[in-house]
Amino acid sequence: MKKFLSIFLILLAFLSYSKAATFAYVEIDKVMNNSEKGKNYKQNLESKLRYYQTKAQELQDKIENIQKQLQSPTLNNKVKEEKRKELRDLARQLQNLEAQANEELAKMKAEAEKKMISEIKGVAAKVAKNKNIDIVFYGGLLSGVLYADKKIDITDEVLKEYNKQK
Repeated sequence: MKKFLSIFLILLAFLSYSKAATFAYVEIDKVMNNSEKGKNYKQNLESKLRYYQTKAQELQDKIENIQKQLQSPTLNNKVKEEKRKELRDLARQLQNLEAQANEELAKMKAEAEKKMISEIKGVAAKVAKNKNIDIVFYGGLLSGVLYADKKIDITDEVLKEYNKQK
């Protein structure tokens, strides 16, 4: 018991003499969504998505057109078989286009997020040094922060500095 008490007193004395750490947090999602770079990345993704949607709609229209043609009783068997083959080819093209779109859009999103997070970390470090902050936590959808007082929120400052970058 005496040993525990002496260790406790030594630890208490050490903690009282050491400098208290200062904390802050940044909502990365907010910076990513509200920054100029984030908005540009989002526009690029949406533009690419519209491109793929247009291509898919063109293929879908062709498929529907061929399906209507196949309903005609005037087509002979040879022409029907050619139309069915064309229909299968178009369906395969549509599947390939969807897979390509999903892959490319996911890759674009992942690369943009990775780059932005890296840049935001650098900006947060700069703001933290200027404000003499020892530790910066990140907040957002997947963070470990359940609650943070607005007094330690430096998100707006990080966003402002991040928007200054080119």
